[in-house]
Amino acid sequence: MRVSLPLTLLLSWSFAGMANADESKNTSKRTSEVAPVFLVADGLNADGSLIENYQRGLRYAIDYFENYGPYYIYLLGPDSKASVRAIYRKRAMSRVNPSATASAEQQIEAFLKRPNVLAEMKAVLSGKAQGGLTWTQDPPVLYEDVTTNAKEREKNPIENTWGALHEYHHVFQMAHCDTKQKRTSDKHINSWMAEGMATYSSAKFMENLGLIDFKRYMLELRRSGGNIGRPSINDFLAKTKKWQLHNESYWDKGGSAQVYYMLGAWATAYLIHVQGVDEVIVLKDWYYDIPRIGKSAAFKKHMGLSTADFYVKFDAFIRKSDDEVMRIFQQRTRDE
Repeated sequence: MRVSLPLTLLLSWSFAGMANADESKNTSKRTSEVAPVFLVADGLNADGSLIENYQRGLRYAIDYFENYGPYYIYLLGPDSKASVRAIYRKRAMSRVNPSATASAEQQIEAFLKRPNVLAEMKAVLSGKAQGGLTWTQDPPVLYEDVTTNAKEREKNPIENTWGALHEYHHVFQMAHCDTKQKRTSDKHINSWMAEGMATYSSAKFMENLGLIDFKRYMLELRRSGGNIGRPSINDFLAKTKKWQLHNESYWDKGGSAQVYYMLGAWATAYLIHVQGVDEVIVLKDWYYDIPRIGKSAAFKKHMGLSTADFYVKFDAFIRKSDDEVMRIFQQRTRDE
């Protein structure tokens, strides 16, 4: 049965395991008791599987990283223009700042008239697949995962869960960064840290959920590009002799998938399996120190070497053969 209004679902979970009271984790100030909110357009989630498979990933991620928010998940599609418009109005309402000089209605109308919002709504109604995590930098601070064509997501339960895991790691990351600063700032993280660590964590968590083979996936990133894109790591390195993990220009000139996501995932693996840093520290704990002492000092404190030294060591490592680099996972298993 179709409904004329968007389906809004509140996930009523209990959130335990808040940040410990040690010095670094006291900076974790954006944990929330508010459950994530789903807004689903008409024509989706008829059998409940779209939400169920997204929840499968989100629950795992929140259990690992804690609950940050408010977090809104927008699963959209082209079937009902009225439904989409109603959802975007709710989205605008969630962003109203009661302390602003403009009235609530003025803020709502201003949001709905933004060029990027109008373009996004057009993409939804035309069935184009776009989206990802967005967040506000000024009050009210909130996080949003927007999927403009969730019909494709609904057809692929594995990628649906995988995407939920990946995007929620970004929620955690952004909660501990000053996102008004450039990625090169000491108060913000580099793109490889954001995308690479989220690519690693989501793949590892997918294996923990019994849904993929993590080691096979990491090898696929080198040989084929996996589910990230083409060319693969090996093809990229064969054609690109000079590259820098911390270079932020690949978003504009091409190569972002290879450097930030794929090589970033392998850089994360290097920290855990070669440098010997505990997984929880690499994926989570070091972020708590970024607001307090900055990215460079936090990295050196928790990873045991400076970013400059790390980049040199990782560059030499990642150019080795597939067989050689894959041995790091075997060594880790023996040590454990």
